[in-house]
Amino acid sequence: MAKFSFDGKCDLSFALLSDLHMTHRGEGLQKLHQHFALYNKAVPSLDLHVFSGDIVYQHDLSGGGSYDKVESSPYEYLRIVREKYAKDIPLVYAIGNHEFPQHNWEDDISRRSREMFESYGYPLRDHQVVKGYHFITIPIQNYHEDVLPEDEKWAEHEIRSALRASGDLPVFVVYHVPINNTVSRANAQRFSDHFRAFLLSSRRIINLCGHLHTALEQPTTIWQRAGGATVFHAPMSATGFVSADGCANGHLYDTSLYNSRSIFVEVTGRKILFHKIDNITESEIGKPWVVDLDGKQFYTDSRKMRAKKPAFADGTAVEMIRQAPGGVFFKFPKALCEETEGNDDTTVPNYRFEFIKKGEKTPAKTVTWHSDYVESYPGTHFEDTVLVELDAGAYTVKISPVSFFGKVGKSISVKLKMGEAIPVPYNPVYQGWEAYPII
Repeated sequence: MAKFSFDGKCDLSFALLSDLHMTHRGEGLQKLHQHFALYNKAVPSLDLHVFSGDIVYQHDLSGGGSYDKVESSPYEYLRIVREKYAKDIPLVYAIGNHEFPQHNWEDDISRRSREMFESYGYPLRDHQVVKGYHFITIPIQNYHEDVLPEDEKWAEHEIRSALRASGDLPVFVVYHVPINNTVSRANAQRFSDHFRAFLLSSRRIINLCGHLHTALEQPTTIWQRAGGATVFHAPMSATGFVSADGCANGHLYDTSLYNSRSIFVEVTGRKILFHKIDNITESEIGKPWVVDLDGKQFYTDSRKMRAKKPAFADGTAVEMIRQAPGGVFFKFPKALCEETEGNDDTTVPNYRFEFIKKGEKTPAKTVTWHSDYVESYPGTHFEDTVLVELDAGAYTVKISPVSFFGKVGKSISVKLKMGEAIPVPYNPVYQGWEAYPII
C-alpha cells in the first residue's frame, strides 16, 4: 500500500465517509478523529467533507431491541472534532437510518431525530455549491428509511437546476440507502419509479450513498447505467457491526484495530477519481476508480460478462477442516481474481461449499459463504466456520471460489467425516448468502 498524499492539482477535492456508527458513549469517536486528522494532514487544501449517513448510531448497544432516546452527544463529538481539524471546511451530510433510534418508528421519535440533526447545522434538504460543483442531499424520514414524495420533488427540481447552472460539470447527489439493483446487493426500493429513473438518467449525475457496509475494494462498490448516471457506495468505516445481523441487533464487534476506511475524491473538470484510503495506516489501496464523463464507462452491467473467473493457485489444498458449533470450520488459502478494467488482483472472499454425502451424486447441502463481511482484515486465508445443517456421515466437500460478479471458478475438494449431526445453525441469518455476491 502506498502512503496517501496529494499534491493539490485538481479543481475540487473532498473526503467521503459513511457508516461510522458513533454512539453517545463514544464508540467510534477515535475513528472520527483519525478521519479528520488524516485529511487535515494529507490534504490541507481539501475543499469539502461529505457524509453519506450513519455517522451517528442512536443506540445504547445493550443487546438489541428498540431505543427510545435521541442522544445529542454524538453530534457534540462531531462538532468538537470538526472545530479542531476542519473548522472552515464545508460539510455535506445526508441523514441515515441510524441517525434515528434503533428499531423505533414512532412519529414523535422520528421528528425529534430530524430536529436534532438540523439543530447542529445539517439541513435535511441541503444544496451546496463548492467551486462550481453542486452537492444535493436527499433525506429519509425515519428508521424505516421512508422518502417523502415532496422531498423527491424538491430534489429533482434542485438537481435539474444544478445541471443547468453548472455547464457540463458533474452534479453530486448524496443520500444513504442505495438505489435498488445498482451497487453491492441493494434490493430495497426507497425511491419512486419516476425518481429512480431520473437519478439514473444523466451521465452528469453522480450518486453517493452508503448503508450496506460495503468493503473498500469490492468492484460492486461502483455501478453505471450505460449512457446514464454513476452510483458509488462509500466503504464502511464502522466502529463495529461486521455483519448485517450485528448492525440490526446492536451487537458491537471490536474492529477498531483494522477497520477505518474512506474515499478521497479528486475532480478535474469532468473526470472524477475515487481513491481508496485506509485511515489507520494512512495508505492508498490499489488503483482509484475512474469516472470520465467524456470517456468510456467502465462499470456498467456488461462488465459482469467480461469479468474473469476466480482461481485457486496450483496445488492449493484445505489446510484444516473440523466440526464446529453450528457448522464446519475450514482453513485454506484464498483464491485470486484479476478483475477487469485495471483493478488489482484481489483475494476472493466468497466461496461455494457443496457437501456431497458418500454414495450420493448431488449435494446434500450447498452454501455460499462470505469469509469477512467488510473485508476489514482480508488476510491470505479463508478461516471461518460455515454454518450448515448436516446429518452424520462421510462427505466430500467441493469448495469453489465465487467472484463479486458471480463467476464460479474451479473447485478444490476435501473429505469430511461427521461423527454427529449438525442441527439447524444457531444463527440462520447467515445461511445461504446466495444474493450477496451475485447481483
